[in-house]
Amino acid sequence: MVNVDVFKTTIEDDLKEIKKCKIHILMIQEKNNELCEANNKEIERLNSVVENRELSLEENLSKSGEKKIETPAGWCSYRVMPDSWEYIDSDIIAWCKKDGKPYYKTVEVVKKLELKKHIQEGIFDYDVPGVTITPQEPKFNYKLNGGL
Repeated sequence: MVNVDVFKTTIEDDLKEIKKCKIHILMIQEKNNELCEANNKEIERLNSVVENRELSLEENLSKSGEKKIETPAGWCSYRVMPDSWEYIDSDIIAWCKKDGKPYYKTVEVVKKLELKKHIQEGIFDYDVPGVTITPQEPKFNYKLNGGL
């Protein structure tokens, strides 16, 4: 015979310790936010400087008429980018079918949700080939009272 009260006491102790640790984590995170506020402002300022300098780089390169400028500190350039292609599949498929072109394919797809529903409803009184059903173990979960 298992004494459930012993387990209840142990579980309650575990939940209390978890709650205490989570509260402590929240307090440390708040303290960390306060300590990092000055650094976050400096990071924002430096990011702004970088953005402005990048705009200046691009503007100066554009005004120079060059594709690339190299200096002892580094370089900036306009990189050749590939063309952007956009496709309207329905128009292309219609063109392929009309002119007999091989630029499309037909795909067969299993309607898995519909098949699953019918199996669960017992429409088939035998195993469906290609379908394996594996029972899952229950997932452990817990909840702390008090919003944590």
